[in-house]
Amino acid sequence: MKVLSKFHKNKLAAFDDEELDTKLSTSGAQLEIGPFTVNVKLEFKNIRDEFIKIYREYPFYNDPVIHDNYIHIYGRNFYRKYMRPQAFVDVGMNEEFIPLPASMGMVSLEMGLNWQVASACKQYLMFHAGVVAKDGVGLIMPAASGSGKSTLAAGLSYRGWQLHSDEFGLLDLESEELVPYPRAVSLKNESIPVMKNWVAQSHENHLDYFTEEFEGTPKGTICYMRPTTQSINAMHERTKPNIVILPIFDPASKPEIRPITKTMAFFRTVMSSANYGDIGADAFHAISNLIDNARVCEIVYPTLDDAVKLVEEFVGDGNG
Repeated sequence: MKVLSKFHKNKLAAFDDEELDTKLSTSGAQLEIGPFTVNVKLEFKNIRDEFIKIYREYPFYNDPVIHDNYIHIYGRNFYRKYMRPQAFVDVGMNEEFIPLPASMGMVSLEMGLNWQVASACKQYLMFHAGVVAKDGVGLIMPAASGSGKSTLAAGLSYRGWQLHSDEFGLLDLESEELVPYPRAVSLKNESIPVMKNWVAQSHENHLDYFTEEFEGTPKGTICYMRPTTQSINAMHERTKPNIVILPIFDPASKPEIRPITKTMAFFRTVMSSANYGDIGADAFHAISNLIDNARVCEIVYPTLDDAVKLVEEFVGDGNG
């Protein structure tokens, strides 16, 4: 698919909002995100509006191409489309997704896109991690949900770092390079006002970068944030991973960089991989090489500002 994408580069097109809305509501819009192409079809107008707000700067194909994934959000019948609308998810397989109210359709869309990559991506070693890059530094932040990795990855990206992903770190096993996949950043609960205030420091119309807030989801309140234009434009620029940081958010803590062993970093990185078991020995060797050649640490932080300073301090110490 990577070869096909390069072949069709001259057929990428920039659509205005009206053209994109028409494509989304009919045959679907063929969206490129990093190494993947997905055909997105959305029957509900409110979901199309939120999608366009977040993804308008991304590359789309004007002509038909073979796509990696397909997702269709629709109302299953008249009642579920007009009376009590529900967003059903079709990813082209016999998988049943629990439908959400159409008012939360953007959540259904993003969860469907997550599922497609998590379940079907076998060509890359995948980490549940925030991944960013800057000036030759490839930083992986493997962490469990609630650790603040998405907020930290997003915060760094709005301070000059290239966002690879707040959710899926992808490693090419042949080149040992990190593959960007800069989707919408998923913000939850307390992280939403934190990032709105953070983006407001550098962008006057900062609310243009956020969807509405979706309350009452299985994970609480969710809001999606558009990656920076820099990160979108650099979605095919890869970086070698050379730093692994384990982030720990603790509002009662003092900011601190803690040394860890490479053995601990290895096991935490393995635990964060969604397809380590599927790939097997090649995954073991890839993570071993990654950790052998990386500087590693753990950071504990009470605020996003503290976290960004700790990351840049650790990175800077290695460049001095």
